[in-house]
Amino acid sequence: MVIQIAVFIYSVILHEIAHGWAANKFGDDTAKVSGRLSLNPLVHIDPFGSIFVPLLLMISQSGFLFGWAKPVPVNPYRLRGGQAAYRWVSIAGITVNFALAIFSAIVLKITTQYLGFTANHLGVILFIELLKINVVLGVFNLIPFPGFDGFNFLFTFKPVAALVLRTPFRDPMFMARYGLMISIVLIFVMLPVISYLLNFILGLFVTIFGLYL
Repeated sequence: MVIQIAVFIYSVILHEIAHGWAANKFGDDTAKVSGRLSLNPLVHIDPFGSIFVPLLLMISQSGFLFGWAKPVPVNPYRLRGGQAAYRWVSIAGITVNFALAIFSAIVLKITTQYLGFTANHLGVILFIELLKINVVLGVFNLIPFPGFDGFNFLFTFKPVAALVLRTPFRDPMFMARYGLMISIVLIFVMLPVISYLLNFILGLFVTIFGLYL
């Protein structure tokens, strides 16, 4: 459990740092001056998303671990490149999660099949958790629900933005009050589909890298 929590916390932190780093590269240093490009967990932890939700999932033995850190502040109006730049900022966190998953798969392949490390080795356990957790984080953040990176990415396209602006989601106050609740309900409704997608992608990693998880 300690390994799971540590891997989860730093995976969501790196996810958020990636957003801030990408924004900084495109000219918005809001996250940087706010001290959010730091590996210090205290500046990133969200009590609900980083502690309560993961612990609830672990206690309920849900089979996967998910949550989030405090979103890094990004000012899209300061980005060089407009919507195209914000598109890159939106997918930066997901990119880091899948990069960590791929890195973990490569390490597991080398250590277990070429160096002879067994499944109960602490390092192997750590990288298995790093792989699984980052696949979960990557997949969940791809979901086009309010508050998720997939939603922010699609919103950068004019037809989608025009559609969203005709709904209550255009109102920041509505999003602040109900956005998270709506997304949680939608996730609950779509959980069978999400679980299938998670198992499918984990299966791809197992097949491509020849792993035994």
